[in-house]
Amino acid sequence: MPLPFRINPIRRDEVLRRSAMLRPSEEELRLFAECRRDAEYVLDYKITERNRPLDILGDDPLRETFQSCESVIIFTARLGDAFRELVQESDEPEKAILWQGLAAERLDALIESYLDHKEKILRPGGAVLTPHFPWRWPGVPEDAFTATRIAGVSFHPDDSLVSRCRTCFVTDCPSRREAAEE
Repeated sequence: MPLPFRINPIRRDEVLRRSAMLRPSEEELRLFAECRRDAEYVLDYKITERNRPLDILGDDPLRETFQSCESVIIFTARLGDAFRELVQESDEPEKAILWQGLAAERLDALIESYLDHKEKILRPGGAVLTPHFPWRWPGVPEDAFTATRIAGVSFHPDDSLVSRCRTCFVTDCPSRREAAEE
């Protein structure tokens, strides 16, 4: 099933930076182009999410971080088995380095696109997402092709609905109180 959101395109400079190729040679740029072309055919982006109560954190140190949240979203981003196989079958060391950089960049792009999408869904209901953190789900292996994150969901009143003084923009303005008492 396709994702309900668009993922940003592959950023060459970011992949090269993550591959420690700050000043790439022509050969490295050629290898990057090959990796990019091959990856576009096999990348199979997947997101699995679970909305859970705060109790799931138990004694985890992150519990304090999310104490103002009503719930947490635990989600796992994956690049797909075909991409994993393509990378593992590569026997060129230079390409292996580029594959690792590409995998890291694609995971970050997938996570950021997912969080933007989730924020658009939650915001009309008055909810916001807290910053996300890496999290290890017991029993779920994590590697260069999979990342698990946790983000909190909190509800804040919509400031646009709060009546504010037109001169000082304060909700409890003394001059407004005096006018209301008269």
